[in-house]
Amino acid sequence: MELRASRVAVADVNHGGLTLAKELISLGYDAFAVDVYGTRELRDAAVEVVGPEDAGRYDALVAPVHLPPGVLLEEARKKGVPVFTHHRIAGMIAKETGRLRGIRSVEITGTYGKTTTAFALAGILAAAGERVLLHTSHGLFFDGRPSGKKLSVTPASLLAALDAARYAGLRPTVLIAEVSLGGCGTADVGVITTLKDDYPIAGGAARSSVAKMQMIEYAPAGSTIVHDATYTAVTEVRQVTFGPGGDVYYQKNGLIESRLNPGIQINPQPGADLDQAAYAEPILCAVAAAMALGAKPDAINTGLEGFDGVPGRMKYGSLDGRVLLDNSSSGLTAARALQALAAGKRHAGRRVLVLGEEKYNVCEGLDPEQVLTIAAGACADSIVLVGERLRTAGAGKGYLYAPDLEGGLAAALSRTAPGDLIISCVKTWR
Repeated sequence: MELRASRVAVADVNHGGLTLAKELISLGYDAFAVDVYGTRELRDAAVEVVGPEDAGRYDALVAPVHLPPGVLLEEARKKGVPVFTHHRIAGMIAKETGRLRGIRSVEITGTYGKTTTAFALAGILAAAGERVLLHTSHGLFFDGRPSGKKLSVTPASLLAALDAARYAGLRPTVLIAEVSLGGCGTADVGVITTLKDDYPIAGGAARSSVAKMQMIEYAPAGSTIVHDATYTAVTEVRQVTFGPGGDVYYQKNGLIESRLNPGIQINPQPGADLDQAAYAEPILCAVAAAMALGAKPDAINTGLEGFDGVPGRMKYGSLDGRVLLDNSSSGLTAARALQALAAGKRHAGRRVLVLGEEKYNVCEGLDPEQVLTIAAGACADSIVLVGERLRTAGAGKGYLYAPDLEGGLAAALSRTAPGDLIISCVKTWR
């Protein structure tokens, strides 16, 4: 491994630090974990866990990209101690331990569209004859079937996903892994769905787009980077771009063409219950990634035929006779809420918006003030705010309130009749 250290501090037990420290110990490193958030109940008998003030001496620091400035980072920089990201160390461990032997790796990051792109790509590769291990924020799947295991998309979870497959006796040929805020450097094909709608991380000290560019920084020799054609990536590895002006693009008739396969057209025919506009870009990204992996046009068309999307990602359904636009997921952002509102304007009946967060996510939670701005400009007959932070921020503004998604939908039902539209935009784990 590239890590040259006699004692390694691994920050953040909440987001994979315990896993990484334990892996480093198994590889012979003197490693320990640092509990930067004071969540003392998180423990592992095999790993020493200390607070930031008790870290003592260490000659390498492993920290997540979203870690706010504090004692650890300041001390490391002051003493010239090298700082490695969780992403980099997770990738090193995956390679060092041979977890990916015989498995092609696809890592997917981006501001939005990660999960949808991953599911669309999994369908294409399955049609191409691959045995696909799919690891996303929506769950862990093998050959299209849920494993019953749910992992976060922190870098360390890539290791856990591979372990879960091995323990179950599965033999995937391809891993498709959604990775939050960057890449781990294992990818044969690294995908950046988009860098639009950038947001601050690390307590405002960094930007999400910079973190996600790690996908390029860590790209191994011989790999391919797939990204939006609206920006230029500086890298020596192969690049495949998608979108207007890119290698893979939509024609005006809705067919997909590619400079990689001149004269060949892809006719995506996803399910009718999807918001077609919302799914267009992730599908195009998945096609570009599939082509980068060498998938044939017939497999791409077959894999996309009837693609029914992902629950909580701009899918239409019904709820007690109401039309439900389900856009509630862990990947919800302010921009995605606005997208759902724009789609909802096409509905002629009464509209109720359920908006907020079921449980605050310390990495990428919704900004309450931004949510209130959306609510104030929403074209809706009623608005239900979800979550304690939104109840506090919206007090006295005349909005309804619910503690969770289930309560928000119940409140929306009580204010609608069959045929009306409920727009569900709650940040939650599904």
